Amino acid sequence: MRLNRLVGKWAGAGKRRTREMFESRKVIVNGQVCEDGKTLIGRFDQVEVDNLVVQNEVPRYVMLHKPQGIVSATTDPEYRTVIDLIGEEWAGKLHLAGRLDRFTSGLVILTNDSGYSESLTAPSKKVGKRYLVEVDGEIGTEVVSTFKEGMWFAKEKVTTAPAVIKLLGKNKCRLTIFEGKHHQIKRMFAKFSFKVTKLHREAVGDLELPDELKEGQWAEFVPVR
Repeated sequence: MRLNRLVGKWAGAGKRRTREMFESRKVIVNGQVCEDGKTLIGRFDQVEVDNLVVQNEVPRYVMLHKPQGIVSATTDPEYRTVIDLIGEEWAGKLHLAGRLDRFTSGLVILTNDSGYSESLTAPSKKVGKRYLVEVDGEIGTEVVSTFKEGMWFAKEKVTTAPAVIKLLGKNKCRLTIFEGKHHQIKRMFAKFSFKVTKLHREAVGDLELPDELKEGQWAEFVPVR
């Protein structure tokens, strides 16, 4: 947005009065006087006029260890949400960068920076999501090879990107997928008549769930661009 538009709207002023604010050096952007009303500003630029705050939103980046039973939503009429777990006044402005269903635990990322969340969730970015998975049967070689090749999803009419799978036991594996289809992992195993009995997200891209972050706990972080 152009700075003069933001200032004019905030002050309820016309173009002439808005221009006078800039000419009198009353407009401060990120601590510096700004006399050019055509300057483009972003959501997180700090703006003051005559020592009054016009815009002062702080970028927030939160990783949360979601327990089972908690809903990945900002509001829900029946269940507690990830926003409820954070409990801060500013939490209501956050949105999720990828959801987990109510019965899945693990890493959830929340932010008020839409550009950052898109960098994690846009299909073109191909960001991997790594999970620990347990199923009610023995994971055989056919499952492993099919997951590595990609699997056809008739509902979406797409073939999934090749997954990375490492067996940890007869019924347990570490699985990395690169899409976010609805209940994707459960549907992948269902094609082999397996039911997922435990699903836990360990990482999203380079973001790892810290060992010290216990269920229900959260922490702010600084993203690496």
